[in-house]
Amino acid sequence: MKILHTIYLFFSLFLTENIVFSQDSLQRKHLILKILPLAIFDIDNTFQIATEHNLSKNMRWTLSEELGYGASSANVWAYNSNNDNYGSNREVYRVKVEARRYNLKKNQQMAGGYMAYEVFYKQVNDILNRTVGRECESGPCNYFEEVNYSASKYVVGGTVKFGYQCFFRDENKNNTKFVFDFYVGLGLRRVMIDHRIDAEVQNNFGFFRNEGIFSNGGLGNRNQTYNIPHVALGIRLGYLLF
Repeated sequence: MKILHTIYLFFSLFLTENIVFSQDSLQRKHLILKILPLAIFDIDNTFQIATEHNLSKNMRWTLSEELGYGASSANVWAYNSNNDNYGSNREVYRVKVEARRYNLKKNQQMAGGYMAYEVFYKQVNDILNRTVGRECESGPCNYFEEVNYSASKYVVGGTVKFGYQCFFRDENKNNTKFVFDFYVGLGLRRVMIDHRIDAEVQNNFGFFRNEGIFSNGGLGNRNQTYNIPHVALGIRLGYLLF
């Protein structure tokens, strides 16, 4: 898929540029390591880890790189609800890059209210099962075959977020190195679903019907591409490394 090659190239160039650009800032500024506990409970669950570091001398602009991986064996929605739509082969990959600008007060560093701009990529891979009719060209199918085949969902998008970050305090009300980060936001996602099967799907599944995009754990039953609004809400817990 040409669009996937373009996506991979975009993220590779973007990350490479910012890694080179931030080398000097990492030597002079601060670096926070974070985890995202709520991502474990997402329907496409991932274990997320992120870093945040300064990009400007006045401490207002920072850059965050975030990576995540998830497997169906750790999906609470699939196994706690006996959901057959999730196979044991499902894997989820997630990448985010976020630039944020703080509304800094005197003596603040990477803390306080902020506005952030995020680009996003997610890929879900799974193996699905379907009964396929064979030799159907001249009328009723001569026979049916049950096949296992791979399917993927690719999601790209952007989000504008507003949040607040602060350092936990000890019993003497002094800041510790532990960080709490809360945010909300709105964005747009473009979803591309690819069923790699050597048979044409005859059913005209509706957009919002359960046998459409909401079946098979969000992979649906047919190839499709669509845009959908996105609401972001989350927390990050972090630690100031230096």
